[in-house]
Amino acid sequence: MGILGKMFEKKICDVCGEEIKLLGNRKLEDGNLCKNCANKLSPWFDERRHSTVEQIKQQLAYREANQSKVSAFHSNLVYGLGSQKLFVDINANRFTVASDKDLSGGNPDILDFADATACDLDIRENRTEEKRTVDGKSVSYVPPRYKYSYDFYVTIRVNNPYFDDMKFKINSFSVDTGNTCMTAGGNTGWKLSTNAGLRANMNINKYNECISIGDNIKNMITGWMNQGPVQPASYSLNMTPDELAKAMQAAAGQAAVAAAANRPAAGGMFMNQGAPLQGAGVQPMMGQGFPQQGMQQGFAGQPMMGQGFPQQPVQRPVSNTDPTGGAIPLAQIKCPYCDATITPVGGKCPVCEGVL
Repeated sequence: MGILGKMFEKKICDVCGEEIKLLGNRKLEDGNLCKNCANKLSPWFDERRHSTVEQIKQQLAYREANQSKVSAFHSNLVYGLGSQKLFVDINANRFTVASDKDLSGGNPDILDFADATACDLDIRENRTEEKRTVDGKSVSYVPPRYKYSYDFYVTIRVNNPYFDDMKFKINSFSVDTGNTCMTAGGNTGWKLSTNAGLRANMNINKYNECISIGDNIKNMITGWMNQGPVQPASYSLNMTPDELAKAMQAAAGQAAVAAAANRPAAGGMFMNQGAPLQGAGVQPMMGQGFPQQGMQQGFAGQPMMGQGFPQQPVQRPVSNTDPTGGAIPLAQIKCPYCDATITPVGGKCPVCEGVL
């Protein structure tokens, strides 16, 4: 039988038993799969051609069970500015990466916090050379000039029988920074711009916002891996940026006091063990105008906007009197914007006035 004959040969789906329409066949290792059955597989699954009929049947059973998890999923944290976002259900200790449409009417994979094994952050720099016209010809500047734009990706590594990772883009459109290269000099890698002169540039602010979202996601997932299920702190969506900054400083201050006294902080959690403060209230969603935290490469010991607690007791100014009567000296920190060693004043760096 020739190629055309095989193309028009009648085929039956080995999973559901329905006839496969023209151009609707999806090959398996030992059989055929119809388009309808293929569409029910996980969107993160990419090993279909190397899967057997029995393995596909098992995955479809998993996907059917997953639908009930979607119905019970109620996100109270959302991270990302693109079409796909990270949704977190703090109360159920579950998360998913999906679009708003998929979450409301689809079947996105719902995973437990314990399923996360790692989180990778990636910045993709796009560089386009600028040229000028001389005698009707396009020639390079000397030295060459470039325009830069950036895309930000998060990859969540997971323990799942059907896929290993969930990768999505934080930003909706490439962040154009003009002639400013954000990976040169002291800003190499996944770090906030520390150039105070650039902070008024809205595109630079968008770059820093994406950096902050990525850092917060990584810190949150690291918290899941190291500390197990976490609880939200007492933040609310109607807080102003200044109120949110004060709340974060208060949480860090309580953590430091509790650690120094080696006793439980609010909610009965030992802060010197890296556990979060507990409290009622809804977490603020990223990308809504809240103050950004200067995260450095490595992400150790940084406050997490999404979870509202430091991974380790953060050195911030606290009351100089411990409730037990002991004296606690005011701590100094390194400003993430200007790199100066300072004691914050009113939640800001006294050197560059960056919000901490």
